[in-house]
Amino acid sequence: MKPFIMVSTRPEISAAEDEYESFRSLGRIDRADLTHVLLEEVDFLGSFNAEDISGVVIGGSPYNVSTPEASKTRSQLHIEEQVSELLAVALAKGVPVLATGFGLEVLASYLGTTTSAEFGEPLGAAEVFVTEEGRHDPLLEGMPPSFTVLVGHHEGAVGVPERATLLASSPDCPVQMLRVGSSVYGTQFNPELDADRFAQRMSVYSDAGYGHPGHADELLRVVRGGEHVAGRIIARFFEHFARD
Repeated sequence: MKPFIMVSTRPEISAAEDEYESFRSLGRIDRADLTHVLLEEVDFLGSFNAEDISGVVIGGSPYNVSTPEASKTRSQLHIEEQVSELLAVALAKGVPVLATGFGLEVLASYLGTTTSAEFGEPLGAAEVFVTEEGRHDPLLEGMPPSFTVLVGHHEGAVGVPERATLLASSPDCPVQMLRVGSSVYGTQFNPELDADRFAQRMSVYSDAGYGHPGHADELLRVVRGGEHVAGRIIARFFEHFARD
């Protein structure tokens, strides 16, 4: 099998490594088949060859696309530029992509749709509802009509980009999952996080303004014990797009 690439956009190395392990574990994929790239540290696109891989996963980040350009750090500007260029290559050459959180926000921006704090969600659980189109999508087909996901983001897309198809939505954040073409996906929620992984993420971002860390124990009691349905999306992405 040609390898997949996991692109981390987080500046926090420990969080990026935990995120990689979450995708690898839930995707039931070996380390040799999921190459980890930290955009904080490397200029990735110079060595990227679309023909040599099965697909790309783009992880989340504490960055916000809607931050005024003058206030963005050099690191954020570098990462946004690389993610946008990677998406351009993927859309042009048919490279499968699963972009989560910040990755979806950059994808929406690349397609001409703005993001807004109106659709941010504090750290917590949300119920997402699969659309009619989503019910026939290979990553969601056979899934429950609604399922619980874990979220925590400062902004969200204000609408569905012109070239995209809405696959899942929620009352507080209407664009929870979309697809562009047949193989580029974005999720605003975090499919890689179950309760235990969510606790790890909260410990890293406890001071980042996503919610109230004091509510962590109560939240984890609510989500722990149930099936992590959203994790199926990751496994299906790797299964559906793996190629020799």
